[in-house]
Amino acid sequence: MMAVGQSVPPGFADAVVVDATGTSHALRELWRARDAILVFVRHFACAGCALHVAALRPRLFELAAIEVDVAIVGNGNPDQLAAFVAREALEREPVRCFTDASRAAYRAAGFQRSAWGTFGPIAIGQLVRARLDGHRNGRSQGDLQQQGGTLYVTRGGVVALYHAAARLGDHAPLVEVIDVALARRAEDA
Repeated sequence: MMAVGQSVPPGFADAVVVDATGTSHALRELWRARDAILVFVRHFACAGCALHVAALRPRLFELAAIEVDVAIVGNGNPDQLAAFVAREALEREPVRCFTDASRAAYRAAGFQRSAWGTFGPIAIGQLVRARLDGHRNGRSQGDLQQQGGTLYVTRGGVVALYHAAARLGDHAPLVEVIDVALARRAEDA
């Protein structure tokens, strides 16, 4: 299980994700050189996830400026990943995007797979909110019931923030993620 202040478990660090070109990467590569924020989306056509990415996008250059890498991981196939990157206009952003079709990293992180988290009343309310903000669900591009989460992992491989989503629209508050990044930057100064 993941816990703030502890090292990333080997099963998570060794989990393999794939980029849109089909190249495999062990997750541990993401925090080898710099701190990293890992955002696991539910699937690549999730309206709630699009809302989350839209909130994160304006902060990507700020995070890059303080030497924090950002990676988004979904669980569809590489073609769905490429379509997600294009749809969310991430091609020129300082973010890396991957897929974990096996969902091994999701399991290693302790992220839930839940029909209630996808179709329950709070999830439906969050979906309505996302739709009102202009985001639409498409055909599922990954596991529809898989819930996501957010991790901040330090360059040394220590978990500094861990949030496992319970349902659609349940995201780590962006202000908390940014606060961790800024606090880490102050520690390094």
